[in-house]
Amino acid sequence: MISYISSVTTKSVPRLSAKVTLPVVKSYLPNYALWGGAWLFGVATFTEGWPLFQETFYKNLPVFGKHWAPELDPEDLPN
Repeated sequence: MISYISSVTTKSVPRLSAKVTLPVVKSYLPNYALWGGAWLFGVATFTEGWPLFQETFYKNLPVFGKHWAPELDPEDLPN
């Protein structure tokens, strides 16, 4: 025979802040690091051609900053 549910049963969900402990945060750190790195890579990809970002951030990078510093030949410079 078919049994029907006469009313919707619900559970009360405990507050999130009560369940946030150090082991829980440690377990999520690899995910946050991966997604944070992907987010930074995406921002760097889409802002690489913007002069404001080049002057402010990219030219000040220790190793790769030379990529954004233009090196013009002396004959190409205006007098």
